[in-house]
Amino acid sequence: MDFVAGAPCLDFVNTVEPRYEPAPMSDYVPDYRALLGWSVKAGLLTTAGARTLRRQADTSAAAAAHGRAIELREATYQVFQAIATGGVPPDEALCSIRDMYAEAVAQAVPRWDDRVRWTWPTDDLERPRYLLAEDAVRLLNTPQLDRVKVCRPTCGWLFIDQTRNGSRRWCATETCGVREKIRRQAVRRAARRTGD
Repeated sequence: MDFVAGAPCLDFVNTVEPRYEPAPMSDYVPDYRALLGWSVKAGLLTTAGARTLRRQADTSAAAAAHGRAIELREATYQVFQAIATGGVPPDEALCSIRDMYAEAVAQAVPRWDDRVRWTWPTDDLERPRYLLAEDAVRLLNTPQLDRVKVCRPTCGWLFIDQTRNGSRRWCATETCGVREKIRRQAVRRAARRTGD
């Protein structure tokens, strides 16, 4: 699992691949345990925090929390994919992010540290989702929003283009960039053979 997006909420969207091709999709967070492991790698949870939540990972409450996190992932994808392609985000997806963020804030304990920070009890199964909803709302309200792009025509992953001139085209040059260059070379060779 690569972290190439530049924002946790977009890296979470990218836990499904491919987004474009009709091939069977791979889901890197198929259950709550996988969500915890991903959250640690993404820097959302500490190892100790994930260990606390892992004690409840085999419960129906954890399965339900996982399902709600996946709902957030898909709403986040719909919103940012529309933005990245110059479209209008679907109202239903925007409302889903809003509602999940409102729930997160309602459950949070505010802490002041030069700015307000939301914290949640270490045993709250929804912590990964709350953190991701907070990150999605943050990204929707920053200038970086104009730099959200989609890796096309390869995997469909989302990323923030942080290059100075806004020229990034792929989620990762060493994977999708190479694949696309190989595909273009094959198309050119086929065109030359047809032209002979």
